[in-house]
This record gives sequence, C-alpha cells and structure tokens, in this order.
Amino acid sequence: MPNFCAAPNCTRKSTQSDLAFFRFPRDPARCQRWVENCRRADLEDKTPDQLNKHYRLCAKHFETSMICRSSPYRTVLRDNAVPTIFDLTSHLNNPHSRHRKRIKELSEEEIRTLKQQKSSLAGSKQHKASWRLEL
Repeated sequence: MPNFCAAPNCTRKSTQSDLAFFRFPRDPARCQRWVENCRRADLEDKTPDQLNKHYRLCAKHFETSMICRSSPYRTVLRDNAVPTIFDLTSHLNNPHSRHRKRIKELSEEEIRTLKQQKSSLAGSKQHKASWRLEL
C-alpha cells in the first residue's frame, strides 16, 4: 500500500519514486511542531499515536541537514528533525484541486514566531560552522 504525503499541496506518493517517507513522531512536543508547520487544521485533533500510524511526510519537506543516509537502502531523520519546507501558495492557483488539504491561516504573531525560530536555527548553524573553522 503506498504512502501519501500529508503536506498541503503535495501529491507525492511512495510508488512514484525512491523518495523517503517519514512517520510523524510519537513524542508529543515534536509531533505538535510537525502539525503546526504543516498547517493542516484537520490534523490538530489527532493524537501523536494516530498521526504516527496513519500519516507521513516525504523527504522534500525537510532540510537536507535533517536527513541521514546510513546506507543506500535506509534513510532516517535526525532526532530533532522538524519539517520546514512547504508550498502553501499553489492552492491559490488551483482552488479546485482534488488533493487539496485544509490549510490553517497563520496570524501575524504566529508568522513572527516561525520567522524567529528559523532565524535562530540559521544562527546556530552559522555558529557551528564558524566553530568548526576555528578547529
């Protein structure tokens, strides 16, 4: 049975390519971040166990630094991986899409918080890169 990507406006399924699919985490806090980043209102009332069992995100929604390829046959996520890459605008061009998922509109405060999280993550990556150069 194929896996379908749960991201809004993503129609990828596991039978179409060798793209990796990842289950939602069972850890409640991390799972909540996945749901918030997906902005799927219909997933907000589901438990981490339900999400883990029934929903997947494809690798296209994760930064490459979050994905580990331990072998050609095994792809895993880092323990702290959170999806951050989403196309939340394509539904505007095609509002009658069969694959459309309900997208949660973000408030200005939520947008500001997401931007702060992303910039702090980028800052920590820069700090790590400069630290490596010093060694």
